[in-house]
Amino acid sequence: MMKPELMLGYDKEVDVLYLSFGEPEKGMEYVEVAPDLIARVHPQTRKIVGLTIVDFQKHFGEGRNLTRLPVVGDLEIVGV
Repeated sequence: MMKPELMLGYDKEVDVLYLSFGEPEKGMEYVEVAPDLIARVHPQTRKIVGLTIVDFQKHFGEGRNLTRLPVVGDLEIVGV
């Protein structure tokens, strides 16, 4: 089974980065994982289907370099 592609979108007006594992879906739950980091969680499987980073430039701007992350496998929120 092929894993969904990681899709990225950035809204410069509000400084928010959206990450979605596959096409974004409606009806997901939102869980604040950390300040300015929100996970979109599938209500039945509890798998993370997307992430939202608020104030993206505050966390990754001003000359900070982004790098590839070797993430393998499914992401899930446990204990929520």
